[in-house]
Amino acid sequence: MDHVPIWGFSSGEQTVAELVFGGAALAALIYCIVVARRERKLWPLAAFGGSMLLVTYEPFNNFLGNCAYPTIGQHTFISYLGRDVPVYTWFIYMFYFSVAVPFLMKRFEAGVTMRQLWKYYAVAVVLCAAFEPLFVSTGVGLHWWEYFGANQPLNFTGLPMWWWFANAMVVCVTAMIFHLLKTHVFTSDRQSVLFVPLEPLILFAVHGSAAVPVYIAVKSSHGTTWTTLATLATVAISGLYVWLFGKAVTRRPQAEAPATAIARPRERELVPA
Repeated sequence: MDHVPIWGFSSGEQTVAELVFGGAALAALIYCIVVARRERKLWPLAAFGGSMLLVTYEPFNNFLGNCAYPTIGQHTFISYLGRDVPVYTWFIYMFYFSVAVPFLMKRFEAGVTMRQLWKYYAVAVVLCAAFEPLFVSTGVGLHWWEYFGANQPLNFTGLPMWWWFANAMVVCVTAMIFHLLKTHVFTSDRQSVLFVPLEPLILFAVHGSAAVPVYIAVKSSHGTTWTTLATLATVAISGLYVWLFGKAVTRRPQAEAPATAIARPRERELVPA
C-alpha cells in the first residue's frame, strides 16, 4: 500500500488558496442570489446551501482514491479516515456545484434534447479535466493537493482520467435530480429546502457508486492494468447515469411533418346530376 505523502506550504500560500477559491465561492453565491431574486424562488439558495455540505465527501474519496493535501501548517476544515481537508476545499465544492447545477436546471426547464444533454456533459468533462491540473504537483508549480501512488490509472495531467467523467457526471446528475424533484415531486418552492440535505447524499450515492471499480482497484493492486480497466468501468457507469437520468429530463426533437402530410384544399366532390 502506498504511503500518504506528507508536505506543507506556507501560511501565505494557503491564504492565497483560500482567497482564490473563497472569491469563486462568493461569486457562485451571488449568482444563486441573482437567480433567486429573478425568479422569486428559494431553490437556487437551497442548491447553494447543499453545496456547503459537500465537503463531507472529501475525506471519503481521498481515502479510497489516494488523494492527499499538504498537512504541515494546514488550516484544517474537516478530518476523518485519517484524511485532513483544508478550508479552501470547502470553497471549491461551493463554486464547483453552485453555478453549474442551477444553470443546468434552467436549461432543463426550458427543454433540452438528449443530444444537447450529451453536449453539456462533454463540456463539463473538459472543464473538470482542465481545472485540477492547475493545482496539483504536475501543474504550474502549485502543489495544493496530489493524487499519489504508482497505480493511479491514466494519470497524464496529475488528475487520473476517471475523475474527469465522474466529477462531470455528478454535477449533471445532481441538476437532473433537482429538476425532477422541483417539477414532479415538490408541491411548493419551500420544499426545495430539501436540496440542502439531499445534495451531499446524491454526491455520496452517485459519485461513490460510479467510482467503486477504481476505489477497489487502487486499494488492491500495485500496477496500472487493473486500475486502467477499472477506469473504463467507472467511465461507463458515469455515462450510464447520465443516460438514465437524461431519459427522464429530456424531450425528443419534434419531427418535421412529411411533405405528404401538408394540408391540401379539399377538392369539391362531383355530385352526379
